[in-house]
Amino acid sequence: MASSWTEPSTHMRVLVTVKAYPELGKKHGETVCVAGIRVDDNRPREWVRLYPVPFRDLPVIQRFKKYQFIDVIAVRPRDDRRPESWRVDVDAIVPGEILDSANGWARRRPFVEPMLMESMCELRRRQQSDGTSLGAFRPAEILDVVATKSRDWEASKRALAAQGTLLGPADREPLQPIPWTFHYRYRCAEGNCPGHEQTIIDWELGQAWRSWPAASDADRTEKIRDKWLNDLAGPGKDTVFLVGNMHRYPRNFLILGVYYPPRHATDQQQLLL
Repeated sequence: MASSWTEPSTHMRVLVTVKAYPELGKKHGETVCVAGIRVDDNRPREWVRLYPVPFRDLPVIQRFKKYQFIDVIAVRPRDDRRPESWRVDVDAIVPGEILDSANGWARRRPFVEPMLMESMCELRRRQQSDGTSLGAFRPAEILDVVATKSRDWEASKRALAAQGTLLGPADREPLQPIPWTFHYRYRCAEGNCPGHEQTIIDWELGQAWRSWPAASDADRTEKIRDKWLNDLAGPGKDTVFLVGNMHRYPRNFLILGVYYPPRHATDQQQLLL
């Protein structure tokens, strides 16, 4: 893997765990925030955030999936001091092996589960003490998935109409802004947890919305609520939230994705007791 960069850089291998839904910005155009686990020596080491990644502009051979290893060349960004943040040479991204979900996600568990912390409340404390901005944990009680009308939807539509295809290939499918924002309401494992409500920005949610073009907004919203509440976070799943904060608002955390392998048989038995 070669890079054209002249500044000092780091080679790392990352297991991709989440890709956020694409966003449109004035500085970088259409980009995606990618998060994953650094596994340089094939062991989970630390969480990393790779941004900005113009994912839909990458050559097909460089487009990677969730739970796929990628080799990247990265540098610390000048405008983002969060300890997990890196800027990558997108021309040097090399996708590798994909870890499948067979046998209860057996190949994924050794990488993800050692990285778990106790709770969202713990992550907030770490953010205050050392700037931690990425983490994962098992929520203790998932209360609901709620939808609110997106405040940015009309602005996103206007921006897309104004920019047209200037920021990407002419044959690229236009980015479709989602008119609703979805949130998880839950309590974490902290004994005195006051409860949390956090926005879900997973690419999979946006793709789910787009996959039902003939359905009404009400039907789409209910389908997404049912999937994210009763499937991904249902009683048969060992649900983990992968969360990260916002650069400008470090106390505000978003749900970047959901890790949802089936529960082990022993866990299922305990639920029935």
